Amino acid sequence: MSGCEPLQGEAGADRAILWDNDGVLVDTEPVFFEANRRELAVVGVAASWADFEEISLRRGESLLSLSGLHGDDLGALFTRRDALYSELLSSGEIVMAGMGDLLERLAPRFRMVVVTSSRRKHFEVIHARSGLMRHFEFHVVREDYRLGKPHPDGYLEALYRIGLPADRCLAVEDSPRGVASAQAAGLEVVLFAPGGTGSEREVGNVLARVTNAEELEEVLDDWAGRVP
Repeated sequence: MSGCEPLQGEAGADRAILWDNDGVLVDTEPVFFEANRRELAVVGVAASWADFEEISLRRGESLLSLSGLHGDDLGALFTRRDALYSELLSSGEIVMAGMGDLLERLAPRFRMVVVTSSRRKHFEVIHARSGLMRHFEFHVVREDYRLGKPHPDGYLEALYRIGLPADRCLAVEDSPRGVASAQAAGLEVVLFAPGGTGSEREVGNVLARVTNAEELEEVLDDWAGRVP
């Protein structure tokens, strides 16, 4: 579809897209894994991407649990990991391919918000130079709700703030725990797997699985056309 064609049925204030951040808007998951991997290596633990997929992306737990540390020692490990993550985030381009242009086209037609598991300090580093946040009404970060994904708290908070029912909103997620979180809040979900990475993840029934911004726009067009 052409980027200048309107979506079927002008959305305006009555429909919203709720976006995950990491792995959807920005390609931060490899960076976060690398920060965890390096700090675990310092304490003698080798972590793989498969470990990250299972522990963090599926179960919603910290990869640092592999360290076996507790109390102050574990807290210090988290602090070192967070500092390294912030450093790595500041050193490269992380916006997903085509995402800036897609958001530019969607912003006049949808209300859009971000629902993320990122801590505020990391979210601010991520978007200090992304240029993406001008398209969003607000964002919900990890400090804004009690239980993290796969619990629905973050999405429920976003629905409360935006003042729309779940059946007029659509979530875009990339991980099993994110999909579960959105569905538990009553949302339809699109699984976004940029470049096909993660497209085979077991996430149950979703509205669609897409691998790039163009496919995602087509799904959003179809969804907009059938929401009353």
